[in-house]
Amino acid sequence: MAHPPRGGVRVHLATLELRAFRNYDALTIAFSPGLNVLYGDNAQGKTNLLEAIHFLATGRSHRTSRDLDMVKEGEEELLARASVVRRTGTIDLELRLGAATRKQLKINGIAEKKIAKLVGSLAVVLFSPDDLQLLKGPPAGRRRFLDLELSQISQTYLHHLMAYNRLLQQRNSLLKQPALDQGLLAVYDQQLVETGAQLVVRRAEAVRRLSPIASRYHRMLSEGREDLVLEYQSQGLGEDGAADLESVRRRLERELARVRGEELRRQVTLVGPHRDDVGFWIAGRDARLYASQGQQRTAVLALKLAELDFMTAEIGEAPLLLLDDVASELDPHRRHYLLSAVREGVQSFITCTDLEDLMVRTWPKDHRLFRVRAGTVVLDDRGLG
Repeated sequence: MAHPPRGGVRVHLATLELRAFRNYDALTIAFSPGLNVLYGDNAQGKTNLLEAIHFLATGRSHRTSRDLDMVKEGEEELLARASVVRRTGTIDLELRLGAATRKQLKINGIAEKKIAKLVGSLAVVLFSPDDLQLLKGPPAGRRRFLDLELSQISQTYLHHLMAYNRLLQQRNSLLKQPALDQGLLAVYDQQLVETGAQLVVRRAEAVRRLSPIASRYHRMLSEGREDLVLEYQSQGLGEDGAADLESVRRRLERELARVRGEELRRQVTLVGPHRDDVGFWIAGRDARLYASQGQQRTAVLALKLAELDFMTAEIGEAPLLLLDDVASELDPHRRHYLLSAVREGVQSFITCTDLEDLMVRTWPKDHRLFRVRAGTVVLDDRGLG
């Protein structure tokens, strides 16, 4: 389980300010550095608060690809602002977004041209009911999981990912042209190999490190009955799984040459990390095909706990843990194990409709309970830890 770094300062979100964000007109809220529970009926704004935190950490929503969906209906622009306490001092983050303006970022009052500058300011691990479909859902969801994790750790990875996505769009557009420019295609091929290899190597290394951590949690959650193994699956990797940069480049080059005719017929790029996947093996069987619902939930929970540990090791501080209404989706054993994470040096935000869902007998000292109702948030006097 993740622990705070030596020195005693726990990275945490001290305050959050919202203007015209989803169903919030104006809100300023001070959080506990430990456990924060947001409870209330459905559709009152609990998930919107977690979305705002995720937005400030990553520059994007975890719920929609349309940024403007976050702007309150009838308003022109949203504001999300946060004060983050770290070992090195306090960081003030501000994001503005509107129909007439591009996304605008300020860090400590200084305007930044690139949203990628957010990397390193605030990191989050989000666990929502949608994540329970991670195993049996399409590969895009598993790639997105890795990309979000690694983009929060490394500006270099985020740079390669953004460059690759632009290149992929350009190459696909070129393949659709009736008069194909072979010279330009050769340039795109070289760039795809170079940039794509960077992503494959970093993703493969992350999965290699995540696998034993997730396996350990999985054995605990399954009470020693089952093993979990993660495997990064890529056209850029050989059967031996070797993931050095030069080997990956050569394999991607060979694969591009092999499928060139098929790409021209289908007018789409068929080789690269956008086609990769993560395999989940439980007791030697492909969990994507054979796992029961209970096994899926155990595996995803183990993966999320492993993600928390992995990111803590990479950045030297524990990321924020955002748990969006997942307690009601887990049985008492898994629920207890997940909630144990909030007691070990991680600032946590949990949403639920009923406090009884959490099955907490004794609240930790540094906790706060917030009642969320119709876009208002009130501190519950039972939560003054």
